[in-house]
Amino acid sequence: MIKFLFFDWRETESVRGFRREIEQPVKHKANPLFLADQPWENGNMQLYGSVLKAPGKPFQMWYSTIHKPWWIYLGYAESDDGLVWRKPLFDIFKFKGRKTNIVLTPDVHGPAVIYDAEEPREDWRYKMIAGANPSNCICAFHSADGIRWEQVGRAPVICTHPDCPMGFLRLRDGRYVAYHRFVPFSGRRVTRSESWNFRQWTSDPRIVFEPDAGDPPQIQFYGMGVFPYGSYELGTVWIYRTDLTDSGASKMCGYQETELAYCRTGYAWHRAAQGQTFLPHGGGKDWDCGNLQCASQPVFLDDEIRFYYMGTTMRHKVHWELDPQRAGLGMASLKPDRFIALAAGRTPAELLTVSFGLPSSSLFLNARVARDGWVKVAALDAAMKPLPGFEAERCAPVTGDSTSAPVRWAGGDLLRAAEGKPVRLRVTARNARLYSIFATSPEEKPVYHVFNAVRP
Repeated sequence: MIKFLFFDWRETESVRGFRREIEQPVKHKANPLFLADQPWENGNMQLYGSVLKAPGKPFQMWYSTIHKPWWIYLGYAESDDGLVWRKPLFDIFKFKGRKTNIVLTPDVHGPAVIYDAEEPREDWRYKMIAGANPSNCICAFHSADGIRWEQVGRAPVICTHPDCPMGFLRLRDGRYVAYHRFVPFSGRRVTRSESWNFRQWTSDPRIVFEPDAGDPPQIQFYGMGVFPYGSYELGTVWIYRTDLTDSGASKMCGYQETELAYCRTGYAWHRAAQGQTFLPHGGGKDWDCGNLQCASQPVFLDDEIRFYYMGTTMRHKVHWELDPQRAGLGMASLKPDRFIALAAGRTPAELLTVSFGLPSSSLFLNARVARDGWVKVAALDAAMKPLPGFEAERCAPVTGDSTSAPVRWAGGDLLRAAEGKPVRLRVTARNARLYSIFATSPEEKPVYHVFNAVRP
C-alpha cells in the first residue's frame, strides 16, 4: 500500500482552498478509567510508561509511581477491553507485607516498553529501556510476559540519565531506536540513540528535536513518545509550558500537554501544527487539569487508534509528588489516518499530487464529507494531461464518512489507462475533510498503519 498523508505539502504539487487542520483525539466519556488509589501509589502516577496490545494478550500498561521522594517504582495493570482495568498483585514488591502490582523497583526512570514480535527468543519478546539505580543511566531489560524483568548485562546501555520519559521503537529494518533526554544539555530537548542488537547502542546521542524560533521562552520538550506509522515516525511530544514567574535554570513550575510531531528520517523532526495542542489537559477542576502525559505509543486497533494518557490535578513543581492530588488513566481515540485534515469549505478546493506509480487500480479516500459536500478525483499523466475517462466529471462523488471510500470512474481500469506510467491525482472537494489517499496492491490485505509514503 502507498499512501498520501498531509503532515506537510511535500507530496503535493499545488493546492488551492484547502486548510490544514489538526484533528484532536476524542477523550473517552468514562475517563478516568482508573485512579491511583492504592496505598503504595501515594495518590500519584505518571505515564512515564507504555500501553500495549500484543497478539493473544490483554491490554497491558506499565506506569510510574513515586513511593518516596524521587524513588520511582514501575506499576503494572491490564485489561481485556482497554477500558476496564485491573491491577494484578504479585510478590515482586511488598508494601507493609502486602502484595502489590509493582513489577520493578530500582528507581525506574523514563521507562518505555515494546513487544518485539520479530524476536525469536520468547523471554526477550518484551523489551524495555529505563533509567535504573545504581547508575541512574539507561539500562535495557527483557521479559517473557512483561511482568518479571531481567536486566541485559550489569552496565547501562546508554550512559546518560534519561530524567524524563522516553520513546522506544523497532524499525522495519531491525534497528532499535531510543528517544531520550540528555541531561548535560541545558533545557529539555530530545536526543536519539540507535542499536542493531539491543545490547550495544550509539555512544553519542544526537539532538534531533528542540523548540525553535517560533516558540516563546516558556516552551520546552519534556519528552516524546514515538511510534512507526507506515514509513513515518510519529511523536507525541510532551510540551512543557513553564510559568512566566519561573526564571530559574531548571524551570520546575508549569504543566504538560501533548503536540503531534512527525519525521521521515528519524532525524529531521517537525511539529504537525506548531503551537496547537493534540491532546490538551483539562480545564477548571477536571481530573486532568494539571499535567497530561501521553504514553510512549498508542494502541492500533482495527478501526481506532487509542492514545492512553495520565492526567492529574497537580501541576509540575518541586516535589509535587508530596502534595495531595488526584491522578488517573485516560484514553482518547482517533480514526485511522485522521491526524491532519485538509478542510474544504463551500467554495471548492483543489490539490494536485506529485506523480507516482500505481500499484493497482484500487484507490481509496479517507474523508468526512458534510451532507451537501463531495470529493472528486481526476487522474492525469505525469505531464498533467488528463487520462480519458478519468476526468473529475466522470468520477462518482465520494460522500459520507469513511476511512476507505473507493474512488470510481466511468472510464474503467485506471492502471490499464495509465499504461504502467506514473500518474498524478487532482482532488477537488466541497464541504469536506480529507485525511488520506491510498492505493493497495493486488491481493493485499491492507493494514492502515503499514504502508509506504509516496516519494516525490
